[in-house]
Amino acid sequence: MNLDANSIRLMRALVIGGLIIFAMSVAADVFKPVALAVLLTFLLAPMTAKLEHLGLPRVLSVALVLILMLAVIGGIVYVVGGQFASLAEHIPDYQEKIRAKLTRLKPSGGSAFDRVYDAVSNFEASNRSEEEIKATPVRIVSGNDILGTLHAFLGPFESIVAMGGIVLLLVVFLLFERDDIGDRIIQLVGWGRIGVTTKTLAQIGSGLSSYLTALSLVNAGFGLVIGLGLWAIGLPSPALWGFLAAMFRFIPYVGTVLSFSFPALISVAHFPGWTQLALVFALFATVELVVNGVEPLLYGKSTGISPIGLLIAAMFWTWLWGGLGLLLANALTVCLAVAGRSIPGLGFLGALLSHDVAVADDLRWYQRVLNRDQDGSLTLLEEALKTRSFEEVCDQIVIPTLSRADHDRAHEFIESRDVAFIWRLVREWLDDVADNDDVVLTTPTPSTTAAAAQVDPLQTPVPIDAEEHPFVGIATGGGADSLVLRMLNMVLKPSGVRITIMSAGGSSLQLSEKIARLEPGMILISHLPPEGLTRARYLTRRIRARHDDVPVVFGYWDLSAEPSRIIDQLRPATANRIVVSVASARAVILNRAAPPVLAGSTPG
Repeated sequence: MNLDANSIRLMRALVIGGLIIFAMSVAADVFKPVALAVLLTFLLAPMTAKLEHLGLPRVLSVALVLILMLAVIGGIVYVVGGQFASLAEHIPDYQEKIRAKLTRLKPSGGSAFDRVYDAVSNFEASNRSEEEIKATPVRIVSGNDILGTLHAFLGPFESIVAMGGIVLLLVVFLLFERDDIGDRIIQLVGWGRIGVTTKTLAQIGSGLSSYLTALSLVNAGFGLVIGLGLWAIGLPSPALWGFLAAMFRFIPYVGTVLSFSFPALISVAHFPGWTQLALVFALFATVELVVNGVEPLLYGKSTGISPIGLLIAAMFWTWLWGGLGLLLANALTVCLAVAGRSIPGLGFLGALLSHDVAVADDLRWYQRVLNRDQDGSLTLLEEALKTRSFEEVCDQIVIPTLSRADHDRAHEFIESRDVAFIWRLVREWLDDVADNDDVVLTTPTPSTTAAAAQVDPLQTPVPIDAEEHPFVGIATGGGADSLVLRMLNMVLKPSGVRITIMSAGGSSLQLSEKIARLEPGMILISHLPPEGLTRARYLTRRIRARHDDVPVVFGYWDLSAEPSRIIDQLRPATANRIVVSVASARAVILNRAAPPVLAGSTPG
């Protein structure tokens, strides 16, 4: 099986990506604290840098920032932990109150609501196992068994405390050695790519630090306002719900809904009526709307991630690392998106995750015509004509699409009927434009030197009388080349100049005889790259040999083409001028047209 270079690169990327995901899943216990430590480092690094800028040594700066962080975390744990313990004592009472409210709402007859009520009423009994009913064994811990005492005290929080210690240790080292780590990354990537590496690290560092700082402040403010609002409503444990609201808001899109569900349930259990539930809902809705209006002012679309990309990324990180992955999904996805925009090899990440994907108009139009979306295709061209001239739309959208269609048909990516549909659609569009007097056909005429490459100028160029010696256009490749020449005729019409279009079908001898009978003043050879260059080169050489006294212009319809490269591709054939667009061809023709023709022109 023969694979091209693109297929090999794709397979290699898939294998490497699969291995990375497998390693991150298997070694999750290693990667999770590292990822959390890196993100905390990005969050704390600006503060340490500011302290260092004020003249404090790095050791003292890092120590002060860490002490402040630990003090904030300790205060939150103390307040929230106390309120959580108080809430736990009232859980049985809240259960009874919820049952009582459901009883009052329960209809008299049997219904679906009946079954809901029964399910809630029997929830505790249905989930109680025999082991839970048995007496809990008491473990006697020796007074000298310090580790056992710690284990009994920490209980299920052991793993969290252990991870917190590892993260704290990593953050200390990362803050101390952040310059050294950057140097090591550059050395690992290679000095030959120091520019890309440095730029990427700077973008990730500054962008992610700013985003994490803004996001953390916004979420903290959200939690503070929610906590104060719930305290004003009279809900128990408002600090706990404010903290959960701030934490859950790190979860994209669904975090606010999750944080609302807990205080909503407690309001149902704690208060006799339903007014407080409505107030809780109004509080969350109002604060969320206000925050959504403030966020763009703080960091705009700094994530640069599309909503669907963020949702998929959140599901991926949750599948990979569980709840911690869900909390870190935003920040980790931002890292990947920035890397995708900065590193060429990871460009697919930018395309998959970025909010605004720049797709060229010609590609969008090509996609629509391949889908046989005639209305959508014509609408796109109509929208383009509102801001651009007909000439620009031809050069930037229609002609590149015709070229791409010919290439894809030659390589059997699309069928001949697809190309035929595109040609028919272009003809219909040209007919509509020809009948529409409101369309701006041309832009101001570009200078001849800028519009075309002068290869072999005539020694004594004289103005051409198009009535006696017409301008002749030869379509070397058939239908698409003829369409380009028709576009050129349309932009020349306001100036009173017209091209006689001829097909290169048949023998070159017959074509030369037809040209000779017309006694042309200029010959324009139309070639739509990339297919058919050999035939176009052969025709150019034959025409130059038979009509050496007639200026020959070679139309290579590709705005991105380099004239010097076209000259090399045409050798040994030559042309007096090479044009790459309808605009440049129009400039060359009008530059050689006789003044009497232009004098009688009508304004465009």
